[in-house]
Amino acid sequence: MCWGVPAVVKKIFDDNLRALVDYGDGIDREVIIGVSDEDIKVGDVVIVHAGVIISKIDEKDLDLYEEYIEKILRDERENPDLSE
Repeated sequence: MCWGVPAVVKKIFDDNLRALVDYGDGIDREVIIGVSDEDIKVGDVVIVHAGVIISKIDEKDLDLYEEYIEKILRDERENPDLSE
């Protein structure tokens, strides 16, 4: 399974092909804007996989994503054999 990680767009480069994003740790990282049908803007929350923005998400989707990750982590703690 592949993981996409939510991040906030901090800057769009002039070529509109690259952006700086923050994954929540305060460190800006350069990524490729890989979605062509979505208008990515500074402040948007996006999903990044392998250094490429693969989608833009809204607050509702972000909340669902966080709930899903919390459930996975909780299930893993309660049932460590699941990860084998």
